[in-house]
Amino acid sequence: MNVWRSLHQFPTTAVQTPNGDSPSPMRRSRPIEVDGVFLGAAVEHELGVRFIAVDVCVSEMDQSIWPSVDYAYRSARQLFKAARAATPF
Repeated sequence: MNVWRSLHQFPTTAVQTPNGDSPSPMRRSRPIEVDGVFLGAAVEHELGVRFIAVDVCVSEMDQSIWPSVDYAYRSARQLFKAARAATPF
């Protein structure tokens, strides 16, 4: 029996949430890392991309909205480098 063919014989059904609405489509994201340190993720947003910070050095940027991933990356990199320069190890 060919399982692949068998699975595709059934028609697709629309998934609905408990309140009757259709779920929103999954949004794409891109990890932002500088010098091997994961700073956060840039997630698609209606106005561009939203930056979700996971590192303390860039927590000021958390939930900020940028026109593109490149803008978010450059800002996170600049903030991260400034924080690292100000904090001697």
